[in-house]
Amino acid sequence: MDDILVPAPSSWKLRRAVSVVNGILGSLRLEKHPDKTFIGRIDRRFDFLGYHFTADTLALAAVTLSHFVERATRLYKQSREPPRGRSRLGKVVRRWTGWR
Repeated sequence: MDDILVPAPSSWKLRRAVSVVNGILGSLRLEKHPDKTFIGRIDRRFDFLGYHFTADTLALAAVTLSHFVERATRLYKQSREPPRGRSRLGKVVRRWTGWR
């Protein structure tokens, strides 16, 4: 099961959203993994889908940036000859900077 983020303005609405999600998962015969499920306030800070959430900011997660640097470094080391046309590294950098 992929990650699900359910922001809610109040605990009552959060409980209702959790109930709806549990109902949908139950109808699909799926369960939440107890070690991978977090239900709580955003001020506890967490990473989700490559971003780091806090109560007042949204930023790239450190691991996301680290993975990008590792991949870019690997592609840079692989391209010892000048590329004909656009390089793979250039494509990855353009795609990544456009995505974030």
